[in-house]
Amino acid sequence: NPILTNFLWNEIGRGVDLKLLEKWMHANKQKIAELTAAVFATPAPKYIDFFGAQSIDLVGAKRGEKVFNKTCRKCHGAYQKGWNLPEQDQLSLEEKLATTKVLYPRKSKNKDVGTDPLRYQGMKYFAKDLNRLAISKWMKTVVVPQVGYIPPPLVGIWARFPYFHNNSVPNLCSLLETEEKRPTKYWAGASLDKQRDFDSDCVGYPTGEKTPDIWKKDAAYLYDTTRKGMSNFGHSNRILTREGRNVLSVDQKKDLIQYLKTL
Repeated sequence: NPILTNFLWNEIGRGVDLKLLEKWMHANKQKIAELTAAVFATPAPKYIDFFGAQSIDLVGAKRGEKVFNKTCRKCHGAYQKGWNLPEQDQLSLEEKLATTKVLYPRKSKNKDVGTDPLRYQGMKYFAKDLNRLAISKWMKTVVVPQVGYIPPPLVGIWARFPYFHNNSVPNLCSLLETEEKRPTKYWAGASLDKQRDFDSDCVGYPTGEKTPDIWKKDAAYLYDTTRKGMSNFGHSNRILTREGRNVLSVDQKKDLIQYLKTL
């Protein structure tokens, strides 16, 4: 159960007494089961529920699907869309934009796409100690050091900013740029106002001149990619770039973002 694993990892990070944690888990099996069911049964939020179906460029999204299938599908899975159904002419815009089926491998495989390696490299130093814990054995969790990270399915990706395993990329526009053009610093403030605190064109945190002034007043909101383990490189070479140049045109990137909004 990955929910148990999340409990363990989060509480280790907070310095909890693992004996107390194990005791709590044994005493609250029903609560954990209910939480697990809720996590797996809760659907991802849809972009159109917040911004309306008319905010999506359907023609652009269809072009973006072709870009996605050529560039991203191999690692992140395939998504069948309503606009490809035989009866699509009779469907509403909302139904055309809907994802009707997600095709993702039953067994995930880790990939090394050049993102910051320190998290997975650090695993080899404490995997043995994690595995020998009584609580790990009870949970049937075995930590195996590996190279790279799991490319996740992209359902609800529009709401999962910032991006990469270490949150180093503020929005999809930045992710689709060559590494040297990604912002080295950005503010990750509270998303309270969907117009001010969310960049709907780039999908994610507003950066540069779009950054809300109120965020800049709190240093805790500042993300600095120059810090160790927080770099924003990767997911570029052999995927989005060739010989340092972006393989996608400006229009292709816009279309791809339109498609990702529909997932």
